[in-house]
Amino acid sequence: MTAAGAPALPRDTVWIVAAGLVVAAAAIARVHNAFAYPPLQDFDAAPHAQYVFALVQGHLPEPRTWAGFHPPLYYALGAALWHLLPGAIPMHTALRLLSAAFGFGAVAVVWRALRHVATPADAAVVAAIVACAPVMAIATSMMGNETACAFFATAALARTLAMPVEPRAALRHGTATVLLATGAALAKSTGLAVVGVIAIVYAWRLHTARETRTRAVLVLVVLPLALVAPHYVRLLAATGNPLSIISSGVPSDLVGSEMAAQPPGERHLAHYASFPIAVFFAPFHAAPGMAASVPGMLHASTWADAHGQFLLAASQPVLVAAGFTALLGLLPTGLALTGFVRILRTPALRACCAAPLLHGALLFAAFLVQTWLVPRYSAVKASYLLSALLLPALGLAVALASQGRLARSLLRVALLAIAAWAAFLTWWGWWL
Repeated sequence: MTAAGAPALPRDTVWIVAAGLVVAAAAIARVHNAFAYPPLQDFDAAPHAQYVFALVQGHLPEPRTWAGFHPPLYYALGAALWHLLPGAIPMHTALRLLSAAFGFGAVAVVWRALRHVATPADAAVVAAIVACAPVMAIATSMMGNETACAFFATAALARTLAMPVEPRAALRHGTATVLLATGAALAKSTGLAVVGVIAIVYAWRLHTARETRTRAVLVLVVLPLALVAPHYVRLLAATGNPLSIISSGVPSDLVGSEMAAQPPGERHLAHYASFPIAVFFAPFHAAPGMAASVPGMLHASTWADAHGQFLLAASQPVLVAAGFTALLGLLPTGLALTGFVRILRTPALRACCAAPLLHGALLFAAFLVQTWLVPRYSAVKASYLLSALLLPALGLAVALASQGRLARSLLRVALLAIAAWAAFLTWWGWWL
C-alpha cells in the first residue's frame, strides 16, 4: 500500500487517470453551463452583475444594496474580465467561468493537500467527488463569490497541514498563508473566519518563540487587518451596524416579499432532527416536509438542487435523477463522517488537521445560527459551507485509507461512478 505523501505507484496510475477523466468531463460541463444556462437565472444574479457594472463605471456600489455589502475581490476580477475579454463572450458567461476557475482551483488544492494523509490514488478519487458534487457543480456554473472564497480558504487551510517547526520558517510560511486567508475575507465575509483560524494556529505554533513575537503580531494581526479594513470599515461607517458585515443589503420589494413568505416561517428544534423521505424522491424545497428540515435541505442542496435554481424541478426525469443522486450521496457523506470521527480519535491526524477542524466547527456553528435566526428555506444552502470543503475531503480520504485493498478498490469505483453521474445530472439542459 502506498503511504500518504509517497510518490504514486504504477497501480495508482489507473485510478489517477480515471479520476482525471471524470474531472475533465466535469470541467467541460461547467464550460457548457456557463454558455447554456439562461442569463440572470443564477442565485442573486442581478445584484452580482450590478456590482461588476458599478466597478466598470469606476465606483463601488452602495453598501446597502443587495450585493453591495460583499467584499470586492471577485467583482474586481469580473470587471477586469469585462475589459479583457472579447465582446462575443457575454459578461454573465465570463463571471460564471470565473466562478468555475476558482472552484476547480479549490479542487486542485484539495487534491494536493490530501496527499498529506492519503495515497495519490485516494487523493485523486476524493478530488473527483469534490469537483462533481452538485453543490460544487452548481456553484461553479453560476456567477457569485462563493467559489472565490472557497478557493482562498482551502488554499490557506491546506498549508496548515504541513507547517514548519522552526519558528522563523513557520513565520515565513505563515505570511503566505495569511495572505491567502485574507483573499478569502476579501471575497466573502465568511472568509473572516479563515483569517481568525489561521492567526490562532500560527500563534500557537509560535507562542514559545520570543525572538519572532513582534514579527508574528505584525504578520498574523496587523497585516490582515490592514488589508481587509478598507472594505469593512467603509461598510460599518455606512450602516452603523456590525451585522452589516454578514448582510446589509436590502432586497427589492419583490424579492423581499418572496423571502418573507418562504416556509417554514418559524424554526423549531424538531426541524434539526427531521429527514423527510422526499429527499430521495423529490429533493426540492416544495416537496412535503422539505422546507422545514435543516438536515434534509442541507443534504439535498449538497447532492441535488434543493432550491430548484438550476435543475428543472417540474420535470419528472429531473425528479427521478436528482432523487437518485441524493440517495447515492449517502455513501460519500457517510464515509466522510466516518473519516471525521477517525480524525478526532487519532492524535496525529487531529493535530495535523487542527485548522480545518476549527474552521469547520466555526462555520457550521454560524450556519446553524443563521438557520435559526432566518427561518426560511433559502437560508439552508450547502454552498454557504463551501469554504470548509477541505474538512469533508480529509474525512473521505481518511475513511478510504482505513479500508482493506478490496474494499478500497470497490469504494473508489463507487465514488468515481457517483462523481460521473453527478457530472451528468448537472449538465444544464439534458432534460430538454
